[in-house]
Amino acid sequence: MSVELADSPFPAAEDVAIARQPIHDRWNKVIGYELLFRGSAGRVDFDQERATASVILETFTGIGLAAVVGRQIAHVRLSRRFLVEQHAFALPADRVVLEIAAPAPDDEQVRRVLHQLAELDYRISLACDPHGPLPDAALIRIAHSIKLDVGALTPEELSAAAERYEPATSNLIAAGVDTPALLKRCRELGFHGFQGFFFCTPDVVHAHAPPTSRLTELHSLATLYSQTLTFEEFERVIMRDVGLSYRLLSYLNSAFFNLPRHVASVREALMMLGMKAVRRWATLIALSATDEKPTELTVTALLRGRLCELIGRRRPAATAGSDAFFTVGLFSVMDAIMDTPMEDVLESLPLTQEARVALLDRTGPMGDALAAIIAYERGELLQAEKRLPGLNMTELYISAVRWADAACGALDGRDQADATAAAAQDSDGEDEGDVLTSIPA
Repeated sequence: MSVELADSPFPAAEDVAIARQPIHDRWNKVIGYELLFRGSAGRVDFDQERATASVILETFTGIGLAAVVGRQIAHVRLSRRFLVEQHAFALPADRVVLEIAAPAPDDEQVRRVLHQLAELDYRISLACDPHGPLPDAALIRIAHSIKLDVGALTPEELSAAAERYEPATSNLIAAGVDTPALLKRCRELGFHGFQGFFFCTPDVVHAHAPPTSRLTELHSLATLYSQTLTFEEFERVIMRDVGLSYRLLSYLNSAFFNLPRHVASVREALMMLGMKAVRRWATLIALSATDEKPTELTVTALLRGRLCELIGRRRPAATAGSDAFFTVGLFSVMDAIMDTPMEDVLESLPLTQEARVALLDRTGPMGDALAAIIAYERGELLQAEKRLPGLNMTELYISAVRWADAACGALDGRDQADATAAAAQDSDGEDEGDVLTSIPA
């Protein structure tokens, strides 16, 4: 059975914003992304169910699923109408998890469609009320997972929900997990998957002074973004950090770059690649050096950095250059990387006052960009549009996702050819000295 989404009378995708939210397993590995879609805040006649269909159509037939989630599984929240009208059968069963609110016992239409989908090997996730009763056995039997939004639950309510739902499924997912403390509690209660922004939130319970080695590295990185740095000063900054220099040269000499000759020194790397490319790769390497943090934290840092940069290029009135915008987005997760309040992190970093107020207070042009990005990540489009009116955030977001995924995939050796191709197609029309095999700046 198949249904052509293109035949459906849904509105254009520009009325809908697309974002993604990672789902982690118990070992902090990303096992999928839920697609988030919201309607334009400016349309009073907006139909959310029509928007759902529109964004799915555009993602699977226009933008391309790989541009949004790479090779991960896409978790897609479907409306009852979308199911009943049979559109779900047009989606690729091997690339999606279909999330649907657990239907009422007497909703035979939805139940029939769900059973048909299960017979065709579609994975179904039941979004259930944490306070409500379990779905019946027939639904649980065909469900790939059960998801509970736990963000607003009291500790007692969370324990009761876990006690009721955990024995019923081998894949219980907690959504709304926005703090490390809530993540820890959900793990203890037997949840198997975790969705939320816990990974880019500092663990204030175990906050500590930043390690000296990390501060040295971050200080070097911040210095590299100085607008007045000369070629020789740039070289000295990297060479002072022996660990960073070694990892940078080892990486640049890896098979991914396929450089015409072995790079023996930082100076040679700068001559071949240029300051901007070396800066970006040095940043990526330094960010990924924290083994105890989820890889998604590095992806988020790069995504925010790239998206801030793209926004900065489109704000000619801003006094800061696009590199400064990139720095603000990149460093917006440094408190989470070091489990230290942002105020303390910034004390050790030689950033400009404009960058500091952007990171701390979300003020100024760079602060507006960062605030809009964080709002967009959470699906809060009204707030994003207030900060950056008239900007097509969806287009810029997809571009930044492609760049960040390609950069991180190249770093750990995943899908090198795919990463290079994705990056080459997403240079935003600007070539500023990067070699073809590097991720464009």
